[in-house]
Amino acid sequence: MRLMITIAALAVAGSVAAAQSGDAGLAAHVRAADRCVEVSESGRPVLRYHHGVTQVPDGVDPAFERGDYVSALYGLDGALLTDDFPADHVHHRGVNWSWATVVWNGETRDMFAVRNPFEGDPVIGGLWQRPDGPTRCAVEPGRVCIDADSRWMWDDETPIVAESVRIAIGAETEDRRNIDFTITLTPIEDGIEFAGRLEAGYSGFNLRMAPAPGQRIRLHTDPPDASPRRAYGSYTAQFAGGETRSGAAVLQHPDNPRYPSEWREYPPLNFFQPAYPGGELIPMPKGETITLRYRIVVHRGELTDAELAALWDAYAAEAERD
Repeated sequence: MRLMITIAALAVAGSVAAAQSGDAGLAAHVRAADRCVEVSESGRPVLRYHHGVTQVPDGVDPAFERGDYVSALYGLDGALLTDDFPADHVHHRGVNWSWATVVWNGETRDMFAVRNPFEGDPVIGGLWQRPDGPTRCAVEPGRVCIDADSRWMWDDETPIVAESVRIAIGAETEDRRNIDFTITLTPIEDGIEFAGRLEAGYSGFNLRMAPAPGQRIRLHTDPPDASPRRAYGSYTAQFAGGETRSGAAVLQHPDNPRYPSEWREYPPLNFFQPAYPGGELIPMPKGETITLRYRIVVHRGELTDAELAALWDAYAAEAERD
């Protein structure tokens, strides 16, 4: 697809703004009022990113409002692939990067669970990702890039970690679309440690998929002596509104710390993820940046193991050129 660039860059400055890469290409629509970016291609939705706080559905406790995540990821036919505010685990949310255990000066908070602490349980909630500066969006040849800065706010009062995320959304090519996530975390206070859920390990880069028949989850990590050592996961189903079976693959970047992360899957919850850093606390030294990169490949049909391996190889080759 040849994309004609009409607007090079866009920051959230008005109530509604838009950038488009040609009449039938990628487009970004920015709603400044709620710091939301909606990306589409050829009139079909691609994803929705909320930098600011989402509103909860009717009947859901407002304590579960949250931001800084992809609330909706769509398949190439426009089918919704992800879930947000599911009744069984209201804190689950589309594609997000959040951690269940963050310790600062001996106290623990839970960003993954979202809400304020339950009475008598100080581990739940108490840490939020809040916007720091404008949401930025650029339309480039063949892709849309969203850049957003946030602060991890302890008890919604004290910033302890500076976070930046870039989401680079590629155009559809050969029944596939690459969406690259780069997440950088820089502690601005001393004495911070973090982990997924202790012992269980889950949380980090999380995907809650939409309920759909025919669910199939495949998680793969090459043995330690393999060269290259690939790590990829795949989730496919017959999503409502889709013309055919489709899904999303997650590729771990080979330069991620502690690569490869162990995979976690919870089929009854339509949930899977690479679990970084796992179920044991690790330090977040002040001023030292942690960079995490993942590629989601949205695709039609069911990818073979050989196709998934080739996708990982292409991702790794791009990393070597960067």
